[in-house]
Amino acid sequence: MKGSPIAAVFLWGLVTAAAYGQETKPEKSAADAKPKAPAPMKLYDVPPAREAVSQSPDEVADYFKITQTEDAAQRVGLIEAFLKSYPDSRHVLTLHQMATAGYQQLNNYEKMVEHGEKTLQALPSNPATLSALAIAYAFHGEADKALDRAGRSISVLEKLTVPANVDPARFMADRNQYLASNYASMGSASFTKFEEARKARLERQAAEAAAAAANPPAEPAKGGTTPAAPPAPPPGLPANSPELIALAKAQGYFTRSLELNAEYDFARFQLGVVYAYQNKAEQAMEAFARTVAVKSNFADMARQNLEAIYKLTHKNSLDGLEEYIAKFKPPAPPAQEGQK
Repeated sequence: MKGSPIAAVFLWGLVTAAAYGQETKPEKSAADAKPKAPAPMKLYDVPPAREAVSQSPDEVADYFKITQTEDAAQRVGLIEAFLKSYPDSRHVLTLHQMATAGYQQLNNYEKMVEHGEKTLQALPSNPATLSALAIAYAFHGEADKALDRAGRSISVLEKLTVPANVDPARFMADRNQYLASNYASMGSASFTKFEEARKARLERQAAEAAAAAANPPAEPAKGGTTPAAPPAPPPGLPANSPELIALAKAQGYFTRSLELNAEYDFARFQLGVVYAYQNKAEQAMEAFARTVAVKSNFADMARQNLEAIYKLTHKNSLDGLEEYIAKFKPPAPPAQEGQK
């Protein structure tokens, strides 16, 4: 990554983004916007059979009430009460899964992780739960956990075969949707690794500069010679630096996510941010322009980033920007009979 003046302004121009959903994280870059949870789908991961246990009428009634409650906050409240009252119920595993989904909907990270990890204790290869946890961990900056859960989910999903009596096209669409989500989570986690490495390097450089200022080299003796200055460091970062490696991984994961789901607006927006940090202006502008053109949930942030880069590459002018965006607008759907 070359440290040119344009690059410095380019990266400085990236706007602050609100986190996806109801949660927000102050003082973060646009790369902090996180993916929303995929729509619910059935991946045919059936809990293991449990030994039949007789249920009291109260337990049956309480479980039925949970299944009939649509409000997420009320439902998780009922689930918590049920799990305390009937810890040995045959419904425990199902309710942990339901609570994971409910707390995800409510943006309650701690409780979602609690129930999600309890689900994995019984179903360690449940791809839906692994995917949901990968998103949560990636959003909250727990990169290693996000990479682990997403990687495990991908491993399971890639081995799945179409069950009998299931539409193959629908099954593959669902599978690819979840694969795309997991690759995006890995991209987000890798970007977190980049940010951590970058922060550590900047702090180290600041500390070294402060130490050098506090301990200037001794003045040469009268009549002596000035010590030779050390050689200047090479421009940019070495190719094997943790920052560049993490960025390259993020680019690969977001690219793979889009190969599986070309309409995944979060992955496309984040890929634009990665290209920005790689000083790949043309690729970044295209990613942001496509995000704007389809009027996605990230369109406003993408436009701000796009304008900042466009000005840097077009003599501080926005002339021609709308025409550039128009190139990436999807074609209009064909007219229906009777509408011509």
